[in-house]
Amino acid sequence: MQKCGLNGRTVTELAIYDISPTKTPFLSMAPRGKARARYYEWQIDSLRAATTNAHIEGDDSTASARTATTRPGNRTQILKEVISVSGTTEAVDKAGRRSEMAYQLQKASKEVKRDLEKALTGNSGTTSGSTTTAATMAGLESWLTSNIVYASTQGGATTPGFSSSAVAAPVDPTATGALTESLLRSLVLSCYQSGGEPDVMLLGPVNKQRASQNFAGIATLYRDTAPKMGPASIIGAADVYVSDFSGNGGIKIVADLFMREQTGLLVDFDYVEVPYLRPFMTEQLAKTGDSEKRHLLAECTLAVRNQAAHGKIVGLTTS
Repeated sequence: MQKCGLNGRTVTELAIYDISPTKTPFLSMAPRGKARARYYEWQIDSLRAATTNAHIEGDDSTASARTATTRPGNRTQILKEVISVSGTTEAVDKAGRRSEMAYQLQKASKEVKRDLEKALTGNSGTTSGSTTTAATMAGLESWLTSNIVYASTQGGATTPGFSSSAVAAPVDPTATGALTESLLRSLVLSCYQSGGEPDVMLLGPVNKQRASQNFAGIATLYRDTAPKMGPASIIGAADVYVSDFSGNGGIKIVADLFMREQTGLLVDFDYVEVPYLRPFMTEQLAKTGDSEKRHLLAECTLAVRNQAAHGKIVGLTTS
């Protein structure tokens, strides 16, 4: 629409102002894959512990038992939003947009991606699903069992992890504590001793501020300045923390508004993936009256290629 003057300024008549946060850093940084079944599987392996390896000259060689690979898996989850727009609403002049359906689909897409970010980083366990219960994926919090640091005491907390084709939801500790640099150092050491080299720390906004203000190892401010190719390219601002084992790139500390504030996630994105059984799509539903109906959906899961590559700080204070 044509612009008009207001106190010496120009404003656009047809505009809708929405400041709801939409950045989804885990979803943006995680590689995208292809799932071919509702239960998505992969394989993991590990080397035996280093030992003294010396043998007698001319001695016979005897084969030792080899450990079989482990085959974990995760359930795909359907995320959906349904939009219905009446014929009248679509026909009349609408201040702020030309098509109500197009506007609502755009809005729903952002909402579903926020829901997906919460599911990917969260503490839900797997649910196989039935005719009355929706299948759910296990979030990253639920997978991590090798590298866990407690902000206070363990206090009844458990993380069963993957077992017998399922992942159980963890139990939070009863005690909480403030995020400190010492906690992060302990977690980085644990990951390094397990063979991992994670380089991104995801924190809720409260604890992201604590890290920026209180960590002596913060080296510089990092910001994604590459040309924006769409929402997936936006990482946002992060401080770079340099540890003994983080390499030249350091650990980027990134705020994630849709993860749980009480948990910090240290992630190596080479060892996670988001496989889609069905990518984001819109489908027109049958017309049953004077309205148009469509749904927007995606079906996907989280593949934690090796949970020992990552770590978590549990029981952080949330305010």
